[in-house]
Amino acid sequence: MTSTSLKTFLKPGLAKIILTVTSFALSSYLWRIFIISTISDTFPWGFPLQFYLNWGPCPPGQICSESNLLFFVIDILFWYVGSALLILSFNRNPQDKP
Repeated sequence: MTSTSLKTFLKPGLAKIILTVTSFALSSYLWRIFIISTISDTFPWGFPLQFYLNWGPCPPGQICSESNLLFFVIDILFWYVGSALLILSFNRNPQDKP
């Protein structure tokens, strides 16, 4: 992939942003539902990396949650690249495929 095509591939667009936000939110929510149904006292957000985790019951005066900004950024980048790949595959002409 050349530098120009990489810039075109990563260039933000409305479709990429909407698909990224939708897939990020949906995957996080579905992962949360799955974890809550199997482990009743942990409440994560984020997929494939859990950027926020809350557990309970929490005794008074203790912190029962943790978050990781790096995992959040990696999750967003993961879903953005996935959205860009999906949009690229739909935008290809049938003549372009081998």
